[in-house]
Order: sequence, then C-alpha cells, then structure tokens
Amino acid sequence: MIEEYIDLSRKTTYKFGGEARYYLEYNKNTTKEEISKIKNLTNDIYFLGNGSNVAFSDKGYPGLVLRSKKDKITQLSENLLEVYSGTPMPEIARFCKTRGLSGAEFMIGIPGSIGGGVAMNAGAYESTISEILSKIYTYNFKEGEQEIYKRSDLSIGYRSVEGIEGKFIDKVHLLLEPSDKKDIALKHREYLEHRKLTQPSGLYNAGSVFKNPKDDSAGRLIENAGLKGYRKGTVRVSKKHANFFVADRNAKSIDLYELVNYVREKVYTRFQVRLEEEIRFVGEFG
Repeated sequence: MIEEYIDLSRKTTYKFGGEARYYLEYNKNTTKEEISKIKNLTNDIYFLGNGSNVAFSDKGYPGLVLRSKKDKITQLSENLLEVYSGTPMPEIARFCKTRGLSGAEFMIGIPGSIGGGVAMNAGAYESTISEILSKIYTYNFKEGEQEIYKRSDLSIGYRSVEGIEGKFIDKVHLLLEPSDKKDIALKHREYLEHRKLTQPSGLYNAGSVFKNPKDDSAGRLIENAGLKGYRKGTVRVSKKHANFFVADRNAKSIDLYELVNYVREKVYTRFQVRLEEEIRFVGEFG
C-alpha cells in the first residue's frame, strides 16, 4: 500500500530524517494497481534498501521512497543463487554457509540488503559484490519495463556501479564456489570478531562514512587529523573507528551533513586528500 507522510527516521539506521511525501514497501503483496499508480504520483523516486548508508534530510523527501522488502533466496544450480533485492546480506552469507558455497563470507557483518549493496558495490575484507555478481534484474516503474544486465554490461569500480542509474533492482544472480562449510564458518567468526573489536556497535550509525582513498584509509586520515571524538551538534566521530560517525538519540541529519563537510575539509587541509562520501545524503541540505 502506498502511504503518505511517513516518518523516515524509522526507516534508516541513523534514525533521523523528515517525512516522505509517499512511501511504498515493495513486497510480494504489492499489487499491479499500486505499481501502475506510481507512474502518476511523482517523477522523484528514491530506492531504499535497508537504510544503512542513507541520511535523509530533516526536511523530508518530496517524492516517493520505495523500499524493497522482497527477501527470498533460491539455489538455481550447484553454485548459482537467485536473490531478491530486499534480502539482508548477512542472511545470504548464512545461507551460503549451510550450502557449502564460498564467496559471500564478507557479507556476514554488513547491515544492508543485497539491492543496496549491488547499487554501490559494497564490500569488506578485500572482497566486493561485483566479484560474485552474475546478473541484475531491474524494473523501470515509469515505463513498466524489466531489463536484465550482465556484469559485463556495467562499469564497476570501488563502491560504484554505472549503467543502472534510476533503475529499481528487483533481484540478482550470484555465482559462488563450492567450499568446505567449516572453512566458511571460520571466516564468519573471524570477520564478526574483527568488526566487534574495531567498529562501534549498539549506536546509531550508517557504517563507513567515506570511501577509502587509493592505497590509504579514510579512518587513518581522519584520526591523524585529530578528529576522533569531534562533535557537531548531535553527531560525533567515533572514538573507536574514525570513519564511523555516531549519532545521539533524536539526532538531526543536518548535523551529520555539517560534520561530514567539516571532516573532509580538515583532512584536505592537513593531507591534500579529498575524501569522497560513501554515505548518501538524500533531500535538501544546507
């Protein structure tokens, strides 16, 4: 059902943002009538995954926020999976472990869905989604058309995918490798323990704020600029990992926006390195 004036602070891991003029959770119960209605509602559609790398403006979003909630995994062959875009990445990692399929271990601690992960080529521990991506099935709500993209059809880089802009990711095919379940389980434990030791938990954050520059670490640069613990209003740089910014309860997204800009400028002044955001700011800021 298409809803109106929905509080976006309940839809992201940062827990802030204003209202969406329209909001739809796209799932198996979404009707053809609802899909048809989208064409006449607005030209502004933002596709939302699990909300783990998004900061909506405190002023809200004037169009439609469409969130994928389809979450199904099907094993099509020995090493090929079909996964709907709303499926959480840790769920995919656990599914692969039970089936003895390797390649998705890095997903075990990433707090996002596969649709959002594919759109930004998410990754960890020197692995990325693009390495196991076979096909992307997209849907154009304005035109009512489905398109299929092979990995070779796209321009894929570090935390970026070009070629599917403005397209809703409905499902993807992932190509894995058969492996020993014990080896996969060991990687899961190692990755989860590393995250526990190095990243803030139980706090409002959206994962890494900046992309790592080539041959360097955004966290190292921010820390060496003396910004660990630095605060702007209701948001501060984590004292545990400088590339994670944590928010107070009932924080404002404008504080995050200003902190991101402040940190970027300070790092540039100190090291002449221009950090690029990994988090996405949606709506009107400033």
